[in-house]
Amino acid sequence: MPLTDTFTEFDSRISPAFESLSIKVISITTAHGPQQDYSIDFEFFTHTKINPFSQEATTHISSIQGHIPGSISIGHHQDSLFIIPQSVDIECNYKILHIDTKDMERILQHPQPTLHYSEWILDAIKNASILVDLKTNQNSVIEWPLGIKSAVIL
Repeated sequence: MPLTDTFTEFDSRISPAFESLSIKVISITTAHGPQQDYSIDFEFFTHTKINPFSQEATTHISSIQGHIPGSISIGHHQDSLFIIPQSVDIECNYKILHIDTKDMERILQHPQPTLHYSEWILDAIKNASILVDLKTNQNSVIEWPLGIKSAVIL
């Protein structure tokens, strides 16, 4: 398939489904509560933009929303620094996936190209090193790695 046809087909068949996407993400870290530990869930909002000049597609995380339901210990248990319970609402532009026409062609050749591209996005999120700024009990902010356990498209 010629490259321009690949790009046009990807742009018309795949791209519209990924212009705005909501993904539920569960962190490997748990928050400590008075009675039990809680999972930490986030919702990532992504968008995929197609560049007709370079004939490439780029997917970014545009927003991270969630809630830390309990405290998160930082460092050794005897240390007194920990992340406090809080809501998280971060606007960002974090690039997670960039593909060219060769990748587009591989995706389009798959029997279920939309599902296949979804898997690429989820794998990119699971393998990303994403840091978020969170408040601590000492009135400071710390960069905390999300450590993604699972991700699923909503």
